[in-house]
Amino acid sequence: MKASIYSTIKQRILSLQYGPGQSLNPKDLAVELGVSQTPIREVLLRLAWEKLVTIIPRSGVQVTKIGLKELKEIYRSRILIEGELGRLAAQHITGGHIQQMKKLLAACRKINSENVKEELVELDAEFRSVLFLAADCPTLQEISDLLYNQTLRVWHLTFDDMDVLSEVSMEALEIEETLNVLSQKDPQRAGELRRKIILSWIDRLHKYYTRY
Repeated sequence: MKASIYSTIKQRILSLQYGPGQSLNPKDLAVELGVSQTPIREVLLRLAWEKLVTIIPRSGVQVTKIGLKELKEIYRSRILIEGELGRLAAQHITGGHIQQMKKLLAACRKINSENVKEELVELDAEFRSVLFLAADCPTLQEISDLLYNQTLRVWHLTFDDMDVLSEVSMEALEIEETLNVLSQKDPQRAGELRRKIILSWIDRLHKYYTRY
């Protein structure tokens, strides 16, 4: 039950159904989800640890705001993590992982429906999952996921300003380039590529997010 509540509230935050700075009332959430306030408060404490909500003493709970300075710090941290991720994945990747990535690349190239945003988010999550399976480092994945969720909110916020077809093409290119370098099992090049990909997101951050 608590896992379901956690997943529901977290997804609403990541997709901006609950926007940055929005107040969350535990009592209202409990009524809506048909549970007591106890599991709601436990879930909110966990989300606070993940920095998705902020608990303000004697005031309430607020969805964490997305500051430009904090985002830059998050992306810098992701550069380090993604570099190590690429290096480890190149060392441990199997034929099964490569086949999974090829299927995801083919699926990405076929995206053309009205639900582009949802499909891209789901596909990117699957791609990251395969990468972490190949890297075989759960601790690294846990840290990376915490940071990734912060940047995912920005992607949702700025998506309508972006060129949709360009977003699909960039996702396909990321998968293709990563797949090629991992297939060669070259840890150094794989690490450099993953760092380069995150650096490109910092450039896009300046292009789109500074409008908000």
